[in-house]
Amino acid sequence: MSLNFCILASGSSGNCSIVWTEKAAILIDCGCSIKYITENLANLGISLSNLTAMVITHAHIDHINASTLGFLCKNNIQIYLHEDAFEDVSRKYGKKIEEYINMPFYKNFNIKDISIESFDVYHRDNNVSKTLGFTFSSIVNARQYKIGYTTDTGRICDKIIRNLINSNILVIESNYNRIMLDSSFRPYANKKWVLSGWGHLANEDAANAIAEIKTLSTNKDSLKYVFLAHISSHHNTYELASRTVQEALLNKGISDIKLFTAKRKQRCPTIKIS
Repeated sequence: MSLNFCILASGSSGNCSIVWTEKAAILIDCGCSIKYITENLANLGISLSNLTAMVITHAHIDHINASTLGFLCKNNIQIYLHEDAFEDVSRKYGKKIEEYINMPFYKNFNIKDISIESFDVYHRDNNVSKTLGFTFSSIVNARQYKIGYTTDTGRICDKIIRNLINSNILVIESNYNRIMLDSSFRPYANKKWVLSGWGHLANEDAANAIAEIKTLSTNKDSLKYVFLAHISSHHNTYELASRTVQEALLNKGISDIKLFTAKRKQRCPTIKIS
């Protein structure tokens, strides 16, 4: 038995990841074209017919590609949504989508041998009323392993930290560098939203959250792998995000984390726990 994880793409041009075991394969969001998703799944040895379900974090277009959502629906892939996100998606994509969506969940549920817990994060605007983070857990060799997943949030609170403690694999947003954001061409209103508690997370905030989660975790191999996600192409660079977080962690005496930067339109290395 094994628990496997791979980010297919991350960023404002599209987000999609996959968690799988021998019994289940779950997409997280579908913000890329079906062609891109199909090709990358094939490279992982997964066909669309192997997909068990998809969970959706929220209804922004970079997390839900309309044509991909329609394709998955027509191919009877179960789609799991929180009831508030369900309203966002229905409003955006029409009532016809409802017949394909699984009964809205409220907090925790299972998909075969993968246990999923959802929790609120801080990412909201006029089009989105609910955004969720998730943890995915499964038993491998009589031990439970956990993946923590938080890609869009304007801030990190104690409740989010508690949900992510003891994650063996952690995905966390590291969206912007403040200097680059201030000097970018983006409109003031957009910058103000990014900086708000409902926008996105700065590199330094991501580093502080990772350090706190690591410190509070009790499992010896917690946060063995950390992926910095949703890195802005205008307000950040992969190198800057990685260096900022790495230096902050080293300053706190944390040196045993393998750190990755999740790319746009480029599949990340697969992590396999077996």
